[in-house]
Amino acid sequence: MSMISSGKDIYATFILILAIMFFGGCSDDVSPAGPEETYNFMVTYSSSSSQLNLADLPVYTIEEQKTVKLSDLVDTSLITEPYNYAYRPIGSDGFYANLKGSPDNSWDHMQDGYIVLSTMGVTFDISLGLISRYNIRDAAELKILRKIDFITPADSLIQHIVDEMTQTAFEDSLNGIALTEFIPEEVVSSPSSYVYKLIAADDYSIILSYEQLQKGFYIIDRDQILYTDSEITGSFKIKTLNRLIAKTPSE
Repeated sequence: MSMISSGKDIYATFILILAIMFFGGCSDDVSPAGPEETYNFMVTYSSSSSQLNLADLPVYTIEEQKTVKLSDLVDTSLITEPYNYAYRPIGSDGFYANLKGSPDNSWDHMQDGYIVLSTMGVTFDISLGLISRYNIRDAAELKILRKIDFITPADSLIQHIVDEMTQTAFEDSLNGIALTEFIPEEVVSSPSSYVYKLIAADDYSIILSYEQLQKGFYIIDRDQILYTDSEITGSFKIKTLNRLIAKTPSE
């Protein structure tokens, strides 16, 4: 009897060891950071800021480091069109990639970007091919900024941050940005040689001549394109502009 009982004990112990090895090896699973851990982080959108404890977010173990996804910092019930925004992680020293001329991060970047909790450093999946300046040390804040992109005739992208552009007064005390402000003269030396495709977040699009473009304004408070020419109406009043594309008339 003692030999049979001993065999059962050995079998039970073997099963227990296998279970520990299996569940202990699942290091990429979501897990809590820990009840007593605090990682303060500021998220700024429009004119409001919120302080978060990153430990309250889902935590992912990557290469034995506890991390949180950058996309989890964004409240998508508030930011309903996340592709219309640029994302700017900022270090405690005030550094961010845009200071060196690189565009702010896109929503695609955010979904493959992480904050390493032990260092508060921002890092991105290598598949994105981002240069090292995007890896922010000791990140303290994320700014969420309304952006509108311009695709040049050479098919390169210029990112415009709405709050950093020149604004002019429009009718009814509204502030607007002239659509021509999105077309840098140093990039498009002969803007009247092109037509401009304006594309909304829902992919609705219109084509404007440069003459029509000169009469258009992006109205910030309404997130809509309006015109000084009353004859340009109806379907041309595009909402939630995402990008402009310069095209030759034959395209």
